[in-house]
Amino acid sequence: MSYETDRVMLPSDSVARPGNLPRYCTRHGRPATRRKDFALQSKVRIEGRRIFANVFSQTERLAQHASKVRVIDVKGWPLCAVCVRTRTSWLAVASALFFGGLAALVGSLAVGAFTDGMQWLAAVAVGGFVLMPLAAFPFVRGSMGRLIGAMTSPDGESVIVENPSAAFLAELPDHRS
Repeated sequence: MSYETDRVMLPSDSVARPGNLPRYCTRHGRPATRRKDFALQSKVRIEGRRIFANVFSQTERLAQHASKVRVIDVKGWPLCAVCVRTRTSWLAVASALFFGGLAALVGSLAVGAFTDGMQWLAAVAVGGFVLMPLAAFPFVRGSMGRLIGAMTSPDGESVIVENPSAAFLAELPDHRS
């Protein structure tokens, strides 16, 4: 394991085994109330232009992404009550936006199919159409990587944790105070 003042690198084989992670939250240093299994994906930078992209260039970009992305399976990451509540809240907002927008879109189209002269239904349909992609913002805010401050290293060999709590650091096996 590698340590810096504001960053710690945990080997991927260590985080992939249940029971290898501390009992305390990464962010807050509070005791974990829940443990979460998830897959952490590396961020990939793709070369090439996006403007006026055709099918072939998009296919090339997808292949480039697939060859560069690294995924680490994490088992039993500790989450405190604050982290669980934050994640639940953001995912609830994302669900409300997405499913509310879907209901508004489909509902207005269904009602519009059976009635005449209701132009306001078009505004409801457009509003629903706009709400669905807006759900991505709270969904990202509630994602595990963002919540715990972790990301996969570019080579996929470790998980990098930004600004871990002192309690989390203290329980790591190779940590020297």
